[in-house]
Amino acid sequence: MRVRMILYDEETGQILETADRAIFVGHKAFLDKDYVKVFVAFLRDVLENRRLGKGPWRLLLYAIDNLDYNRLQVTIVPQQAMKALNIGEATFYRWLRVLLDEGYLERIATNVYRLKPYTAIKGQMRKVPDLGFFEKP
Repeated sequence: MRVRMILYDEETGQILETADRAIFVGHKAFLDKDYVKVFVAFLRDVLENRRLGKGPWRLLLYAIDNLDYNRLQVTIVPQQAMKALNIGEATFYRWLRVLLDEGYLERIATNVYRLKPYTAIKGQMRKVPDLGFFEKP
């Protein structure tokens, strides 16, 4: 059976993207979610860094999840991050210092940071092609 997926703009009718094979995982709410592609070089760097423990890694993932992918910048409001990560102020600033010292984040302005350029890019679940991984034998 051949399946063809066509993404189009509902207002203009313009075809945005097509795919001969595609999978749809879950409900529409799930398909509308954005996802992040994380580069292997970044993962290798993070996993080989002994100073980057579980805590700073959690804050880094929080930053990636809230990233402006066009500029690789993120606004991290301490109170919001502390609440989301369920951590205290001293812990937040300790983790942030590790990320700044190790170069994963660079401070641009108050509460605004830039990530390394090889970190991640943004995508959408609806655009994930089926490459045969989910076919039944």
